[in-house]
Amino acid sequence: MRKRVFAIAICFLLTLAIFAHSAADSGLIGDANGDGEITVFDASLAMRMSVGLDWRMDLSARFNCDFNGNGEIDAYDAAMILRDAAGVKPLSMPTTDAKLLEKLNANSHYIELFTEWIARFIQMLPASNPYRKVLYEAAKYIGTPYSEMDCSKFIRTAYRDAGISASVYPQTNSNGTLVWYQNNRPDRLHEMPMIDELEFDVDELKPGYVLIYINPETGMGNHLALYVGKIDGEPVIMDSGNDGVRLQELWSGGTWELTYYVDPLG
Repeated sequence: MRKRVFAIAICFLLTLAIFAHSAADSGLIGDANGDGEITVFDASLAMRMSVGLDWRMDLSARFNCDFNGNGEIDAYDAAMILRDAAGVKPLSMPTTDAKLLEKLNANSHYIELFTEWIARFIQMLPASNPYRKVLYEAAKYIGTPYSEMDCSKFIRTAYRDAGISASVYPQTNSNGTLVWYQNNRPDRLHEMPMIDELEFDVDELKPGYVLIYINPETGMGNHLALYVGKIDGEPVIMDSGNDGVRLQELWSGGTWELTYYVDPLG
């Protein structure tokens, strides 16, 4: 009996693997295997992905499974896909903001699908969240040369354009920002938590937080970045560097060691 159950389980898992491995390019939200339909198989694949068993699902499949646009695959997505497969109309998914997507795709380090995921992630943030507006405004400047907008000016401008008081972001350079928070609002300045000596724990970060990099030799602030969120398991930031305002994965190293994060609105 045990052997029979085991054999059935293996067959089921292999079936899932075949569906997961197929090209998921239908563009249909909830369609994990790319066959143009929403079925219980899609819900099963989403549930497996939510617990880390993705069976080599490609980026398109992962994007299709993220029903609520929060940047990750979770039990909610699987439940919504299952409801759809059962004929129960799920909550409607808004069309990706075309203007936002256009800016994210411009001069991006990411493939187009990934920027679409980020665009949907941003627009799915609650309208009441002031940081949602910050990220929208920040995206307008992607591609702006560093000579026109360095890292400090980029973030300061995004906050200003979002209608947030300059009193929460008063300085014009990286070290000045660090010193101001150390002296005036230390409650809003936090050391970056670590999982181990090589990996940051980004779960404490929220979209719109400001990241402060320091020069480890001088202890002075050296760079600032804007945290976007964790998309498909990868933490994503916007900042301004040699190639201008850009969208890229979280990084640290050399003379720019990520050390602090700031919740400017407390």
